[in-house]
Amino acid sequence: MTRHAALTAPVFAFPMLMLLAAAAGAQDMPAVTPPTPDELAFSVQNMDPSASPQTDFYRYASGAWQDRVERPERLAMYSIFDIMGERQKALMKVVLAQIGAQAATAPKGSPEQQVGTLYNAYMDTSARDAAGMTPLQPQLDAIAAIRSMEDLARYLGTAMATTSAPRGLLELTPEVGLNDSSRWLVTVYAGTFGVPFDDILAEPPEAPRHAGYRTYLTHVMQVAGYAPPEAARLAALATTIEAALQKGKLTPVEANDPAMINNPISLAAMQALIPELNLQLYLDAIGIPEPGEMNLSEPRYFPVLSQVLRDHSLQDIKDYLTVLTITGYSSLLSSGFDEPTRAWSALLTGVPVLPPTEERALALIQGALGHPLSRIYVDSFFSDETKAGAEQMISQIVGVFRARIPSRDWLTEATRTEALAKVDALTVRVGYPDTWIDFSGVEIGPDLVANVNATAAFQHRRDVARFGQPVVQDEFASEATYAFVQNAAYDPQLNGFEIPAAILQPPMYDPGMDFAVNVCRIGAVIGHELTHGFDTMGRQFDAGGDIRDWWTPADAAAFTKQAQKLIDQANAYEVLPGLMANGEIAVGENMADVGGLTLAMEVLRQHLVANPDQNVKIDGLTPEQRCFLSWAQMWTAKTSDEFLRLIIANDAHPPGPYRAVAAPQNLDAFYEAFGIAEGDPMWLSPESRVRAW
Repeated sequence: MTRHAALTAPVFAFPMLMLLAAAAGAQDMPAVTPPTPDELAFSVQNMDPSASPQTDFYRYASGAWQDRVERPERLAMYSIFDIMGERQKALMKVVLAQIGAQAATAPKGSPEQQVGTLYNAYMDTSARDAAGMTPLQPQLDAIAAIRSMEDLARYLGTAMATTSAPRGLLELTPEVGLNDSSRWLVTVYAGTFGVPFDDILAEPPEAPRHAGYRTYLTHVMQVAGYAPPEAARLAALATTIEAALQKGKLTPVEANDPAMINNPISLAAMQALIPELNLQLYLDAIGIPEPGEMNLSEPRYFPVLSQVLRDHSLQDIKDYLTVLTITGYSSLLSSGFDEPTRAWSALLTGVPVLPPTEERALALIQGALGHPLSRIYVDSFFSDETKAGAEQMISQIVGVFRARIPSRDWLTEATRTEALAKVDALTVRVGYPDTWIDFSGVEIGPDLVANVNATAAFQHRRDVARFGQPVVQDEFASEATYAFVQNAAYDPQLNGFEIPAAILQPPMYDPGMDFAVNVCRIGAVIGHELTHGFDTMGRQFDAGGDIRDWWTPADAAAFTKQAQKLIDQANAYEVLPGLMANGEIAVGENMADVGGLTLAMEVLRQHLVANPDQNVKIDGLTPEQRCFLSWAQMWTAKTSDEFLRLIIANDAHPPGPYRAVAAPQNLDAFYEAFGIAEGDPMWLSPESRVRAW
């Protein structure tokens, strides 16, 4: 199973939250203006010089920004990534409107025709309102036609292969093997829920979020045409089934542990876990009748699913799939679904408004036509010079990391040799893929549901066609690393990371800024992704991308001791009154932050030795000070309380204000740069600092 350790929090499902939208570009580009200090371009204007760096470094680094800038009502979080996203959306609203106007005359199957047509289809709200539920009726009829458990198995497989419907109850899909990344195998997942965060289902039914989810489903079903009593019954049934299934799901911490998700299993053994559902019929429907060894990613889920299928009638299961399907497609149907979605999102995130229609169209295109949209973005907004500059910095960061491994005195020689081999085998991709996925044969027309189903079916056919063949992984093909996404991500099975084009722009990477500012932003991001290969999850994969224990017991114990320091540090940080950070879930990200900033500081030191004329103060600040301040301003953020609680419970990425100070506190250079001494509030004792990589 391919798992990306991304720099930022994952983009949540578009039909549910619609919090973020990314986009891409085209001809006649709108002007790109430089970001301002309000947009977190590094600036002394964002600092609070009245604050003491020894007492409150976050306040010192960005206190003026915190006082001056308000979080927009439409965003749950306002950070450098949201700011970059807002800037990009403003550009792309213009570009996609241009493409939409030209879509009818663009060559059929071209990125411009497909993206423009899909954009026009979403923007035609009058047509969607007039169509009502009609576009979804074939799928609802298919659910209604289920007459037996055999029919159910066939339906689930057919829906998986031909539609973008939420994967109800379970999902079997081709993936790269965990134990052998050179071959494909079928991975068995738990089903998709209508709620984006499992912990909500674990709350009592009367709890505000759990009850709010039930209310949301009730309103959605009413908009779909069900009478209020029936809508309420269906919503109650759906939440009851999902709450029961949730008890079998891995926790977020467990789901980040390769040992928990790596469970080789035969079809016969898998079938024994869920005898009610004929898995062979499912596999026949998806086009892989002979899967061979499979991988079970949720070891506790399927006995629970088996019990749910025994406890509920077939009609109950059909009703549940109907609710799940309508909810999953609601964003593609009439505007009547907007209000239930808005109210539910407001409860979860504290954002009382939906994004404009244009931004929701961009989010839809992002998910459905990732590579065509990326091609438009790269052609419009990404230069060869930017790519070359990033590649040079990557070379410096990787070189420093490799040179440090022999100095890690906590490693034995055997493990050190393996670590060096892993660095030497590293794969790094910058900007965009060398080979684009060819979507030209996908039919894109005026029907949104048909369009999204067509793109999903196309991707599934590609996956099935590759099953049994040597593994060649697509480049920049994850929603975390499409070329237009402001993010970066490490893939342990690739033993490498991708830096998409969209993150290589100001204020994250600005060739006009001094080296210290850039190296402690984009350079630290590069180092962050590299360190993911050696964090709590990444270290369990070898140089070839396979799960293998290449650590001696002594080295593993020494690593665990270092990681525990990060867990303890985070658990002591109060995010909101009475709410502490989640050290266990965030340990990998925090280790990557420390590693990334450490590598950036070493590259800066080497740069200043080679370029002594640049070792001067700017705005009264030394290069080392500007480095740490640049890092802290990069992680400055304002977030709604509701969204913070979601992050802490579910997301491996800790809040920005914590990241702004936590990594610097583990570097000796931080204390030297700002004269922080024992007894100061920002002081972290040397024995508590992490020095793993």
